[in-house]
Amino acid sequence: MSVFLATVPQGTQLYHGTYISEPVKGTEWLAFEPEHALIFARPQEHGPPPEFHGPPHSGPRPGSPRPPPPSQHPLIASDSDAPSPTGYLHTYAATHPLSLLYIDGMSAGKTTNGTLDSQDHLLLNLSLGDRNPMGGEFARAEGLCNLSYSLWNSKIDGFLRMEMGFEIILCDFEKSLDRKAILAVDTRRDDEDRHKHISTMGGWRYYQAVADRYHGIGGGRIAVDYENFVTAFEHTGSELWDNDSESDVPMPRLTGVADADLIQMRDAVTSMVLSAGTKRQRLATDARAVNWQALVDMLVTRYSTPLHALSSPTSPLRSSKDAFADYLSALLRPFIDLTARNTTLETSRCIAQIVPPLPTPPASLPCLAHRTVHAVAYSVCHTLITAFDITTLSLPRSVSSTSPSQPPSQALDLIDALVAYLQWTTWKQCGACRDDELCIVPIWPMGTHEEHANPSCKNESMAANRGGYWGYRRRGPPPEEPGKEPLCGRRGRGTGMVHGHGCPRPGPQLRKQGGHFGRVALAWVAAWLRELGVGW
Repeated sequence: MSVFLATVPQGTQLYHGTYISEPVKGTEWLAFEPEHALIFARPQEHGPPPEFHGPPHSGPRPGSPRPPPPSQHPLIASDSDAPSPTGYLHTYAATHPLSLLYIDGMSAGKTTNGTLDSQDHLLLNLSLGDRNPMGGEFARAEGLCNLSYSLWNSKIDGFLRMEMGFEIILCDFEKSLDRKAILAVDTRRDDEDRHKHISTMGGWRYYQAVADRYHGIGGGRIAVDYENFVTAFEHTGSELWDNDSESDVPMPRLTGVADADLIQMRDAVTSMVLSAGTKRQRLATDARAVNWQALVDMLVTRYSTPLHALSSPTSPLRSSKDAFADYLSALLRPFIDLTARNTTLETSRCIAQIVPPLPTPPASLPCLAHRTVHAVAYSVCHTLITAFDITTLSLPRSVSSTSPSQPPSQALDLIDALVAYLQWTTWKQCGACRDDELCIVPIWPMGTHEEHANPSCKNESMAANRGGYWGYRRRGPPPEEPGKEPLCGRRGRGTGMVHGHGCPRPGPQLRKQGGHFGRVALAWVAAWLRELGVGW
């Protein structure tokens, strides 16, 4: 739902898997991890199933990016019994800082659940049928790179996306990369793995490499500009949530967004890209530039565990008014002057620990990142201080609680509502897994709805043969089981969306007043917070 400017530093090593031993020319895909690229380092006859095959590998066409070899995309294993000849792992290094457009979410996943909306509906206005080669990847890469060459004055070298690992669609290998090594690799082990009862695409080591990057690419290999970005959450309203995506929580899509809004967003992306050089130079030399990712991390680190402790149904804090009040008092102590209580000042002090205050008029409107992080910090601080006040004030028993020893129900409801809106993924993490296990979550093309709702530690055999979360190609969704609630977001036989038991409804619509944010919807800012990288 959002696009950011990003930069890969000069000298960063990147990897490409193929059946070709010669250096790549033209447009192709790169991986940050060698294990990711190795699944494509296969002979040509070991490509994906027929419905995913791209055009024959015949070199670049005039005026167009070179089509990727059939083994490049998508991430689907083959069951061929033919002998396994050699594939090749290419290692390259960036010859200059690579200017990228980061398309957030599982944007390299070829799914029916909206993972490609920002590319197909927003940037390219494509209509790709089910039979389009490789899930439309060739047409998509060609369109994105041609967009950079024409409308964006070649200011974007490529496009950063995520599937089982982060990848780059790089528009011109020869212009941007220096070849470091081309290794012949044995593909027989991958063939043996696919013939076992364990079907983990790319092998268990590939899964481990992916899990190593759950919290970021690492090593300073990518720098995202959080100061300037374009997000659908700013330009659209409730229609973003009116769709047929299947998940345990509502998911946004661009399919129902008005054309006028899409054009406005597209123009905003173009404006961001064309002004990128000036902004990057300013940020590189401005010591006051704010690292919004670091501030978000600080906010979540400080309040994730306390909010979990205050909201967990089994927490002892929920059964003792004194313990509940003492816990809040200790958490908020740095911001409260007991001799001169003032909720407004206390909230401001709490926010200021995380994020600078918003400038007051007539100062210019602060950037979207500043407003968003400030809005989330305000929601957390104001809710905690209000819950503390309700708990410590003397209220009638009928209002304050069901029992004089329990925390007031109003205070508990405030905490529960905040947690429900924030949906921080720290509350879904597995914790420490055994050495032979990984925390398994849905990452295209693998995953189930249960793994999205409740990630858990699994070993290699438990993690095999998992699917269903990412939609269904041409066959349509599975039939509803009798007596079972439909998944969140599926359309019912009547009008409107089906929201089964336990399915949260979409948050309130974002209101804008004269270009300034009105009351910012918590659902929106929570969603943006997750997009900053706090989560899987």
